[in-house]
Amino acid sequence: MKKFTLFLLSVFVSSFMAMFAAPYGLLINGTTKLEATAVGEKDFNDREQFLVSCVALNQGDKVQLHDFGSGASWMCAIDPYGEYQKFTKNTDHLICNAAGSYDFYIKLKYEDDMLYIGPGQNCGTVTPPTPDPNATYYVTGSAELVGADKAWSETAISMTKNANNTFTHTFSELAEGVIYRMKITNGTWDQNWGFSAVQNAHAGVTGDVDGNIVFKLATKSNVDVTFNGTSITLTGDFTDEKPVNTNSVPAECEDVMLQAFYYDSYRDGAPGDVKINGKQLGNTKWNVLLDQSGEIGTYFDLVWLPPSGKSEGGTGYHQTVYSNQNSDWGSQKELLEFINRMHAANTKVVADIVINHAGCKSSWCDFYTQNFGEYGVFEPDASWIAKSDEVNNAPDAGDCKGKATGPEDGGYNGQDNYGAARDWAHADPRVQEMMKAYLKWMKDVIGFDGWRYDYAQGFKGKYIDMYNSAAANYFSVVEFWNGDMNNIKSYLNDVNWNTLAFDFSTKYSAIQGIADGNYQKCKGSGLLGAGLSKFAVTFVDSHDTYFGCQGGRDNNDEIGGCGKSMEDYNKDRVLGANAFILSMPGVPCVFYPHWAKYKDASGKMILARKAAGVHSESLVSDEAGNGYYKATITGKHGSIRLLLGPNSGFNTTPQGYTLAYKGGNFAMYYTSTQAELPVLSITPPTIYKTASYEVEMTAIALTGKPTIYYTVDGSDPKTSATKKTYTAAFSIDGTVTVKAYATLNGINSEVQEATYTYQEPQKTPLTVKFMPPATWETVYLYAWGGANLGAWPGMEWKTKDSEGWLYHVFPGDVSEVSIIFTNNAGEQSNDIILDQDACYEWDGTQEKLSQNCSLSNIPFQLIVSPEGKVFKTETLTISMSTIGGGDDATIYYTLDGSNPKEAAKPLTYTQPIIIKSNTTLKAYAESGDKETEVQTHTYTYETPQATPLTIAFKKPDDWTKVYLYAWNDGGATLYNGQWPGAEMTKKNAQGLFYHTFAADVKEVNFIFNNGSGTQSADLWTDEDVCYGWENGKAKIINCSGTDVENIVIDKQVTKFILNGQLVILHEGVLYNVMGQVIK
Repeated sequence: MKKFTLFLLSVFVSSFMAMFAAPYGLLINGTTKLEATAVGEKDFNDREQFLVSCVALNQGDKVQLHDFGSGASWMCAIDPYGEYQKFTKNTDHLICNAAGSYDFYIKLKYEDDMLYIGPGQNCGTVTPPTPDPNATYYVTGSAELVGADKAWSETAISMTKNANNTFTHTFSELAEGVIYRMKITNGTWDQNWGFSAVQNAHAGVTGDVDGNIVFKLATKSNVDVTFNGTSITLTGDFTDEKPVNTNSVPAECEDVMLQAFYYDSYRDGAPGDVKINGKQLGNTKWNVLLDQSGEIGTYFDLVWLPPSGKSEGGTGYHQTVYSNQNSDWGSQKELLEFINRMHAANTKVVADIVINHAGCKSSWCDFYTQNFGEYGVFEPDASWIAKSDEVNNAPDAGDCKGKATGPEDGGYNGQDNYGAARDWAHADPRVQEMMKAYLKWMKDVIGFDGWRYDYAQGFKGKYIDMYNSAAANYFSVVEFWNGDMNNIKSYLNDVNWNTLAFDFSTKYSAIQGIADGNYQKCKGSGLLGAGLSKFAVTFVDSHDTYFGCQGGRDNNDEIGGCGKSMEDYNKDRVLGANAFILSMPGVPCVFYPHWAKYKDASGKMILARKAAGVHSESLVSDEAGNGYYKATITGKHGSIRLLLGPNSGFNTTPQGYTLAYKGGNFAMYYTSTQAELPVLSITPPTIYKTASYEVEMTAIALTGKPTIYYTVDGSDPKTSATKKTYTAAFSIDGTVTVKAYATLNGINSEVQEATYTYQEPQKTPLTVKFMPPATWETVYLYAWGGANLGAWPGMEWKTKDSEGWLYHVFPGDVSEVSIIFTNNAGEQSNDIILDQDACYEWDGTQEKLSQNCSLSNIPFQLIVSPEGKVFKTETLTISMSTIGGGDDATIYYTLDGSNPKEAAKPLTYTQPIIIKSNTTLKAYAESGDKETEVQTHTYTYETPQATPLTIAFKKPDDWTKVYLYAWNDGGATLYNGQWPGAEMTKKNAQGLFYHTFAADVKEVNFIFNNGSGTQSADLWTDEDVCYGWENGKAKIINCSGTDVENIVIDKQVTKFILNGQLVILHEGVLYNVMGQVIK
């Protein structure tokens, strides 16, 4: 199939033409010359204008710009408005697709020529052309129409010439529901007729991006094609629905997208969590993005989020329960809050849709229920899985072998079988209905506006079209990982052009060229160079390529992989590449780490793109050579001038342009007919429970520093006498509404408003209740981040209230804690953040808040925090509170070991107790006629270990390496670097790997891991300790390699503290915990 839309400019010829006054105009069909006349005024972009009016053209006529002095002929960029759609653009000429009379405006400016085609004005009657009686015409088209051997051959099927000088062909008994594509040619691609020549318009007949005629039949029937040399008539039983549905591809899209995550950024310390200006990049969980939502909404029109549903864990690309939108990224509540915040900023949110494959429940062939409420409930089983899936023959599949019986759904480049999870059979109508329901639910209930389809090469593109058409989403982009533009284009054709695609072909040409200094690769790259920028999402880096040296993912060879794009020495490569995608047509996608590091530069380039109105279909005039690439990109309100490379002249501002951003070897300039509005960003509204809350504002403009004015009393800052000038972040207390605007050169932004609501923290101890499903034989409660109920799966949960609800009351000093309910048999709740009393029940596959339980029927009890323990700090603070009683509850206690109920003068608790030495606390509480039992808590002071902490590990035999990841302060302090930490290489005499921390590290959190996915639980110590590995878990051993439990059983073994160090006495020999003999 031929394509005539390459938006390139022959700069040398056009520049020559603009500088010299030799006669020029149009050349028709290589013979007829039409000279242009001066219009006498310039266009909005300062171009000189010349007119060739009333040009009568036949369909198929060839049009070129022509220099009458030199004899050179060429074609420049075409203005997309006016009559442009009636022409097809080739490299050096136009082909007229609709006979008529036209006015051609030739607009000249150095390196920025443009041609505008308008309808002929005051031209009189145009005589319609007649076909050449000696010509032969041919029908060509897709394989479904003319056969695979003749598909898109310019002489596929010869048409029959009739006595009335028309040409016809009949296609017999074409199948219903199939999408057919066709054109008519004269035997070469120089003259061809497509959809613009069709005279009898019908809903079931339309055109595609290549100008082809596209049709679909309602029933099996004949299709008659008639051609009179100018126009085409089609007759058939066409469907009433449009065969090409591009509802998921916005026209002239001005959106800029942010990929708001990187691989494993659901946690701190992920690969790629590098330092930026001395601070870690950090995670991108929903609550973190929520804190950045004001800034994100200011600059970006689309935000791409990672897979948001329940998965096998981690980044989430093995989804298990699509209908459960709780994940390692955060809760559904937090997700909805972020989406709502984005919508309030007029920013749309794109979900990462993983439907090629799915994770399982407890074996290779059982799956979770997918409950989409009114959209449908689905119970998939192995028969929904494609029969080519490895479950049918893998040695580890067990009883699941042979159970996948679903029909094949095709795929591309040998990637139709994804080995790490089960492949849905998209050819199965049950799977199709489930996916349609899923996407409708994601759009209507969760609030997503579009999709990024993961691993799209795993199944045929027609299913993407089916799902997008059903969901009617605003936006769609596929991950079709292929560097060959023609393969991407072929895939888009399979999807019926109802999606965009990540333009890997531009990444592996233009972005590669910028990284290598080979700027000529930027010219005509990928989908952009093929005239398909409307369907291109351009990008520099992604979660897959950014830190590609980890976990077997592909390297980002353009900028080195392994996170090297974040190194300072790569700054000009990264920003130059971002300048390219932010200047060019297509939908640019900025990668979160790049945005986080280079906000000032990226922000200015985004603002320049918006000021010029550059969009996905903008026209490009460009040239490239040794050490340079130069391009002018025309937008709706102006243009961008991009200069890349040391020889591009980037230091010189082009006439009429304003600098947006300049790097070490590139610059981006812009023009705009619109007044520049300053951009204001303010800390997002929130609910806070601290004594005060800090509000921060920023304002940015391309040509100066705006001033920010604000009020904190709810009044309008543009008119209020109480307005203040913002100079630095300020603190508020209580519930406050802040209103602010930014101003620059007398031009004001809109007033932004944010309300910060103070919520008083819960004063009573946190209580959680849970009603487990009847199928759970045992229930466990696991807690972290505020309280510890033991290693996974936590404590066995048995305490029930009078109505049968399990309940647990946390110590009084716990204001927030993370918890999980589990049966330790494959089912568990999501991560729950508890900061107020709550009740939960089970809803098939996940927990949900319940209004059916009472928090008032808990027995009256005393809460002591912390409970009795060994402490090594100089002081220990003990707090006490009650629950289940009234406001008159009183706590009595003693510190001398006596019973407070019998003591003559027990102490009354009014404030926290501070102790410094061994202490026995006895306490009870009274409320009305209620009285608790006396609690006894013993606090033992131990001298902290005087020597530096040493941790040792006896690795499993199947681990080739051992890494130690260690931290404190919730991850703010890292001792061995980013995940997976430092490799442990030192061994002691017993063969255990060990690491000794600096002397000032008195306690530490740590994880042992093999660097390849296997790791221990989160561990903690404040003394020397050794671990082994048993049943997939780290287990404390003594440092000779023997289980501690076995040492304790040995009557001749004694453990005690000697000079601040834990020692072991065995058979008269004194050892330290490393197994080394002391005496």
